[in-house]
Amino acid sequence: MTKRGLMVVCAALGGAAVAADGNVRRLEPDGTNDMTRAVRDAIAAVTAQAARGARVVLAQGVYHFYAESAEEMMFYISNHDQPLPRRVQVPVCGVEDFTLCGEGDGAKLVFHGVSTGFLVCDSSRVTLRNVSLDWLSPPIGEARIVSRAADGRPVLDWIVRAQGDPHEAQMLWDGATHAIKPGTGDVFSMAQAAVGDVISFRDYARPAPAICLYRARGTVLDDVRIHAAYGMGLLAQRSTDVTWRGGGVYPREGCFCSTCADATHFSNCKGEISVTRAHFAGMMDDAINVHSTCLMIEAKTGARSFRCRYMHPQAIGFEVFAPGERLRFIRAHTLENGPVANVVRVKPLDARTVELELDEAGARALADYDAGDAVENADWQPSVVFCGNTVRNNRARAALFTTPGRVVVRDNVFERVSGTAILFAGDASNWYESGACEDVEISGNVFRDCLTSRYQFCNAVITSAPSVDNPALQKTPYHRNIRIIGNTFDCPGAKLWDGVSVADVVWRDNTGPVAADAQK
Repeated sequence: MTKRGLMVVCAALGGAAVAADGNVRRLEPDGTNDMTRAVRDAIAAVTAQAARGARVVLAQGVYHFYAESAEEMMFYISNHDQPLPRRVQVPVCGVEDFTLCGEGDGAKLVFHGVSTGFLVCDSSRVTLRNVSLDWLSPPIGEARIVSRAADGRPVLDWIVRAQGDPHEAQMLWDGATHAIKPGTGDVFSMAQAAVGDVISFRDYARPAPAICLYRARGTVLDDVRIHAAYGMGLLAQRSTDVTWRGGGVYPREGCFCSTCADATHFSNCKGEISVTRAHFAGMMDDAINVHSTCLMIEAKTGARSFRCRYMHPQAIGFEVFAPGERLRFIRAHTLENGPVANVVRVKPLDARTVELELDEAGARALADYDAGDAVENADWQPSVVFCGNTVRNNRARAALFTTPGRVVVRDNVFERVSGTAILFAGDASNWYESGACEDVEISGNVFRDCLTSRYQFCNAVITSAPSVDNPALQKTPYHRNIRIIGNTFDCPGAKLWDGVSVADVVWRDNTGPVAADAQK
């Protein structure tokens, strides 16, 4: 994929009302008519005219976007299915200092059909402000149990029907609290259901995030609200310095579910990831997941070169390495970090394989590693600020961190998270998500009624669970320097801390109805 291939071609403005004032274009909603072309063309026109400070302003109201009008684009997205070409409603590519914002109570963007709402690619300092994204036919259907038939089967009243009416992955939600019913998780029986509870219906597909950042720098999402997505809410890859403040990812009014995967997901990013004062609820996975993608060494092709492979089919094709960047070796069976080497040449062979050439020092390190071991980018690993947020009523985990950059998790509320609230992961055997944590602060948070169901890696409210094939052979723990200080726990019956392959953990001054220190 080239930068040219992701540029938007300016076309004639559609029939929407447009007001022009220098470097600003203002649009009005046009009923249920398709606004895709009008918004795209307004962006193209204003960014072509203004060197800095270009803006497209959306008047308060509802704007409709139809998948038939989307741009078809060829690029891979981390941790998603890979349908090519992809449909993108609003590409924002090759621009600098641009803002798209809603007026008043915000612009409500309603999408019809499977597509990515926004792509910000090869751009710097792009801001999305005061807008909401929703899909008219969401990926998750919801039905309330209104009574029981004579044979005991539930009688359902649909709240919302999903596109295609999937029934593969059913979940049970408490009708009063909007939480996943304790003791159910991904498996439940109708004996656990009561009149008034809600059953959700979905499948496991994740073809498209609501918003994708790719090779973007300094992106800001300010009071952006996402109510549904056919994948993640926000997926950022190979991007630098991402800020999300206010808004969040949560269900539309009257519904229980939001995105069919993570709310926010950051793969192979660098700089600082900052998520503050946001609300996350109803998603089928994490509120935030930050990690690198490591590749498996497939074969050595020379003294200084080797072929490596993207292993998980939902994490292929995007750049993991570029010439001039640093590479770190990983022992697959012990998940121990090895030496760092300089990459001098990158030769993609196909979407799943790439050949790398190292400098002389890297060649000496390569000699000690074999096929089956892994490599990660040592430069594209960000710091994280996750502060002042609320995460509630979601499946699986709330926050997942796998990065050596400084991680600060402060003053958040984790409430009715059905699995682990905070997970430190890492593997070179399944998802190939790496980045050993080295500096983590968890302070001033409230954990309430978490870990009510069981999922993979959900051993405690806060869990370190990297996938290590042979822990007995491991000389150095994967994660280290995690400080859990001054938090409040109200999670009756739940283990509060469980750690595998972790060192230098500080647990101090944590309070709550249970004896926190005794639950470690």
